[in-house]
Amino acid sequence: MQFGNFKIIVLIFFFTSIGFSQTLEDQIYDAVDSFISNTNKKSLEILNGKEKDFSKKVKTFDEQLALVILYCNKGSFEMKNNLEKNAITTYEKAWKLFDKNKLSNYDIVEYCLKPLGTLYTKSGNFTLAENIIKKYIFIAEKEDNQTTIISGYINLSIVYKSIGKYQTAIDLLQKVAKNKAVSSLQNKRIQEELAVNFLGLKKFENANQLLKKSNENNYQSLKSKSFLELQKNNPKEAISYFENAKTYFFKTNNFTAREVAKMYMDEASLYLFLKDDTKAKNLLSKALQTLLPLEKNMTLPKKNSLYAENTFLAIFDVLAQLETNSQKKIDYYNLSFYVSDLIKDNIASQESLIIQQFDDRKRTEKCLETFWNEYQKTNEDSWIEKAFLFAEKSKSVVLKEKNQLKTLLELHPKNKDLLVQNQLTSQQEKLINKLIRLQITGENPNEIETINSELASISMELKSYNEKIQKQFKNDIQKQFRLSDLFDKIENDKAQLVYFFWGNESVYEFQIIDGKIIWNQIKIDGSFASNLKNFIHFFDNASVINNDINLFTKTSFQLFENLKISALQKDKNTIIIPDGLLNFVSFDALVTQKTTSKNYSKVPFLVFQNKLAYQTNATFYIENIPREKQNTIVGFFPVFENTNAELMYSKEEAKALQSLKAKLFMNENASKENFIKNCSKYNILHVSTHGTSGTFNEPATLVFYDELLLIQELYALENCHPQLVVLSACETGIGKLQKGEGAISIARAFQYAGAENILFSLWKINDYATAQLMTNFYKNFEKTNSFFESNYLSKMDYLQNEEISNAKKSPYYWSSFVYYGSIDVEENNYFYYLLFGGILIIILLLIYGRNSRFFKREKIQKDKV
Repeated sequence: MQFGNFKIIVLIFFFTSIGFSQTLEDQIYDAVDSFISNTNKKSLEILNGKEKDFSKKVKTFDEQLALVILYCNKGSFEMKNNLEKNAITTYEKAWKLFDKNKLSNYDIVEYCLKPLGTLYTKSGNFTLAENIIKKYIFIAEKEDNQTTIISGYINLSIVYKSIGKYQTAIDLLQKVAKNKAVSSLQNKRIQEELAVNFLGLKKFENANQLLKKSNENNYQSLKSKSFLELQKNNPKEAISYFENAKTYFFKTNNFTAREVAKMYMDEASLYLFLKDDTKAKNLLSKALQTLLPLEKNMTLPKKNSLYAENTFLAIFDVLAQLETNSQKKIDYYNLSFYVSDLIKDNIASQESLIIQQFDDRKRTEKCLETFWNEYQKTNEDSWIEKAFLFAEKSKSVVLKEKNQLKTLLELHPKNKDLLVQNQLTSQQEKLINKLIRLQITGENPNEIETINSELASISMELKSYNEKIQKQFKNDIQKQFRLSDLFDKIENDKAQLVYFFWGNESVYEFQIIDGKIIWNQIKIDGSFASNLKNFIHFFDNASVINNDINLFTKTSFQLFENLKISALQKDKNTIIIPDGLLNFVSFDALVTQKTTSKNYSKVPFLVFQNKLAYQTNATFYIENIPREKQNTIVGFFPVFENTNAELMYSKEEAKALQSLKAKLFMNENASKENFIKNCSKYNILHVSTHGTSGTFNEPATLVFYDELLLIQELYALENCHPQLVVLSACETGIGKLQKGEGAISIARAFQYAGAENILFSLWKINDYATAQLMTNFYKNFEKTNSFFESNYLSKMDYLQNEEISNAKKSPYYWSSFVYYGSIDVEENNYFYYLLFGGILIIILLLIYGRNSRFFKREKIQKDKV
């Protein structure tokens, strides 16, 4: 009887437990149904509370799927109600849960991935947008869902359009238009998008033909027709088309607040073109009211009411342009910068962050122009200081963030969040490297899709860790740059500084000499641009300068004057912080006065006047404080003997390192694997090989004995923080120029990985001259223990070497190498020794004199007695 009762109790417990499991699934669906039946902010709060509880309990397939459906419905509501950041997080949760647990029986593409891709595009996270869209295109291809494939490619073209890759978008749209499964509605959308992209390329006739052919009268096509009429100088027709577009827009019930705001923004752009500023301002105010319905002050909204939304950037930038009061103008730009920073907080890839900087740089130039105009009126130094701070904030944002992570890791080496963030960043770069290699070869499309999916997952994880770290280390991360720190560092280095900001219309130059800051504006007119490009092209190959030395020295001197650096004090350490095309200029080779000399040793090059060091930005210069050197050296010398790529003089470089007891990897031992294994174990890393600067489609590379090392593999290096990297290879400082970030080069990749100082080349270097310079560098390093001093002396020794012919003393041969790093000259203690010795002698003489007088007095007293 007791046993029977026990069995009943067990059965009751078993079925009850099943009931509880089923009840959890039902509870989730009941919560979803309740929310859908009454969607508002209050019901959203209730759903949020339940979601947290559900997420801790779900275990079975059905429970997990129910939670995915809850997330998708919640994300849809958030997306439609201007809660886009929340919507992104919600959709990401849905996708992670669905993908991790290999769930099925739900259209995850339609209800999660499509809106998530759209949200990433809207929020400026273009790399993630591309990855997610490619992911759902791949899923659709597996299922042969042609409708989704076509809409996916259209959405992908919008990503490319958003980042200014209009031709890439056109190529994609024209390709997908050939798909026989394209519906009439999709075809209309393709034609509209093609027209918009042609307008972006200013191919107005192509756009006009497409719009005539489609003969559609929806919002997008009518807006495009309005813009075309403006180009034809038909303002009445332009306004008429836009009024029709607006009418059509409001007829559709399915629009969000964001879309309404963008429509007002488009209309404001029309009136700006027609120079009706009053009408434009009113429309911009309407756009703001739409995005900020609870904000009372539309003149200058409070920062805490703003959120990560690209439309704000357009609104505030235009309001700033229309403003005549300088302070109000800057206030609007500051709001744009604030929103831009909010957007960047949600971005977890280098590429997207660099793209996001483009508009920040344009904005910064507008601010500098405002400050310059005020400075011309008032001559007050406060405007210079403000301008410098704005310029510095826009410099090398991605590199600064990576360097900040390195610093935080050094301060908190056991912090789990920092360690995971660092690992995820490294994994991300490794995957990008794999992806690029596969794209170059065109192999394994399935693996490409897998990598895109992994990249999306890693980026989502990185975003969450970035948020955690932002909260944990808020004070460290938000530490403000101070000009006083810069002045102190310059004084300690007994130096002077020249700092450039390259804009679209002007180069702004700041010179800090003897504790004073001088500000110059250099207009990028035809004369300056032509002279700069001519100077750079003199270094295309070894013969160009030698063929016309007079023309070179004349061009070089003109550039010296253009750059207004004649105020530099002679025989003083000089730091150059270049920007834009100036990244490709070796300032050593500038000629400081007119000359007719063809003897290079007597040409007045800047190198004879000043010792130069470069830096990427002022923050790096301040933070790069010389440390005690360990001088453990590793060198990689593939040499490539008996091949067309043989580096005959590379062995001479190796000999220079041998005297410093360096670990050398020669010939086949100079493999990529050995490089990756050993680069983090030594304080000085020397690489003597071939290098490429890359092309628009292919990345920069270093060539090892067995294979190429792509730039992304350098980004992925962990714990590689040498005190010096010497890149004895061609074009290691050359790469695609990105506004604000500089050249995306091999040298920058080493900086990204954590190198403190770096010596690299700006063009295709000569094997013989490089061997001479490197030999000189290490001989001088043995004597001085200074990277900065050794770089300078290596060039002096080369130019003063009588065994080297005059032709080989062309700056093409010796000025290629630039040193980005600290002024690490050790104090010369001889003065102090002499001073101490002199004081000691004086003290001894005084003691001796005192004693002599004492003994004389004693003798006199004795004599008296």
